Amino acid sequence: MNLPGPQETNPARIVSALRDMAEGATNALSRTDAVLGTDTATRIDSRLCVPGALVTYAPLDAGAAAAGIFLQEAARGYFVLGHAPGGAGRRVRFEVRRP
Repeated sequence: MNLPGPQETNPARIVSALRDMAEGATNALSRTDAVLGTDTATRIDSRLCVPGALVTYAPLDAGAAAAGIFLQEAARGYFVLGHAPGGAGRRVRFEVRRP
């Protein structure tokens, strides 16, 4: 989604941005899926991540939902999700948003 700047006066661009938001578009910097490790933390490389970034995530299976996922750290180029230990293959979808 292309978000128009605060000085945008072109109604077509403003309406386009509103339509994108109404249809569920996001202005995330990065969006993809990842697999949780079997230990208690998983480092996920994301070149657009920076300290203070908002990382949102959603479990994609029952194992990930039961893992108690939380954001441990957001740093330049990566973030770390904390979670309960468990089996391999637990999947999550995440987005990295601007701080």
